[in-house]
This record gives sequence, C-alpha cells and structure tokens, in this order.
Amino acid sequence: MRHIFVLSSVRTLALALALAGSGKAAFGQQPESAGPSQRPAQEQAAAGAAAQPDKAPVIPDVVVLDQDNRQLHFYRDLVQGKTVAINFIFTTCTTICPPLTANFAKVQKTMLARGQGDLHLISISVDPENDTPERLKSYATLFRAKPGWTFVTGNRTDLEKIWKAFNISLASKQDHPPTVAIGNDVQRVWVYASGLTTADKLMSAISPLLGDKKPESSGNAQPAKDQSSGSR
Repeated sequence: MRHIFVLSSVRTLALALALAGSGKAAFGQQPESAGPSQRPAQEQAAAGAAAQPDKAPVIPDVVVLDQDNRQLHFYRDLVQGKTVAINFIFTTCTTICPPLTANFAKVQKTMLARGQGDLHLISISVDPENDTPERLKSYATLFRAKPGWTFVTGNRTDLEKIWKAFNISLASKQDHPPTVAIGNDVQRVWVYASGLTTADKLMSAISPLLGDKKPESSGNAQPAKDQSSGSR
C-alpha cells in the first residue's frame, strides 16, 4: 500500500507543479460547493481576488497532532505571537490540494531565500480519519516542506472547531474551499486570499503582515475557552 501511495504522490506533485504555475484548479472542483456561511470568502477565492481584511477569528486552543506525531495546542503552539498563513487540504485530494500545497512550498522557499523566516505555514487536514501523522509526513516530504511549515491532523471534533473559526464549512472533504487565512496574531490583523492564485500574489498579501510591532490600541488575541477538548 505504501508503494501505491508513493506512486500516487509523485503524480500528485507533477500535477501540483503544473497547476501552481497556471493558478487554476483541476477537474472542476470549485469552492462554490460549500455552505452559504463560507460564500464571501469563497467568491473571493474563486475569482482569485486580492486578500480582504476581516476581523480576528477566535481561535480554539485544541490539541492537535503534527506530521512528526507531536501533540500540540493549536493556538498557543502554532499561532500565538506569530504571523501565519493557513490552508486546508487532504493528502488524497487530486484537484485543488496539490496546487494549494505547491503554492505554499513556493512561498516558503522564496521567503526563506529573502531572509524572511518569520512566516509560519500551517496546512490543516479536512480528512483526519485518513490523514495520519505518517501520511502527512510523506506529503510534507513530497512538497519539500522546511521547518516552519506544520501539517495538522487530530480528532475530528477538535479540528471542526478550527475549521469553524475560519468559516470552513464542509458537507464533505471534497467541498473544502481554497481559502488561505493570513494573520498577524500580535497585531490581530487577518486577511483571506485564494490559495489558487499565484504564489507571488500570496506573498504580496503576506508581506504587509510580517513584523511584530503591536498597535497601541490592540489587545492580545485570546483563544476560545474549550472545556470539551481536554486541552490544558
């Protein structure tokens, strides 16, 4: 089974590189299929719109697993005090996920080459039952992810709280939109962009949010208090 996954992964990477260069989705998977609560962000994403400012989400501090099978608290370990870009993927996806991930790979490579290592990338699975840490590790290796890029899975109930925080409503995993949430937690500034645009446009949306200077009028972002997740 591992050989089958590797062969499929090679094909996925080839498709991703082709699609990332064109900035287009494959096989007609469109973000319009998700629920109405996601419609504004999806319309921007489908049109390849520029990042749009939005109010800071209330981010849950649920326990998740990364690609190295480390147990982390989502807000305090991955978001708090950082500038992050977050997308939503699953490893067996053959449509929008490969170009979404390839764009993140290009963003990370370019940012690191520029000496801008303050950006933290997070790819959150929308298929936690199948996306084990081992599978996410293989997927991360396929796209040559460097330190500073975390692939997240975990308990579905906990991940749903994260999806909800970013208005990701799923009837099924195939319905997930190509949303990229970009945030500076210190400044409490968040914008949303399409992950299917070019990597250069994504970097243009990310660059203004890099930096740790906090506006005087802004308070610290607070994670949602979660009594059911068991996180401490």
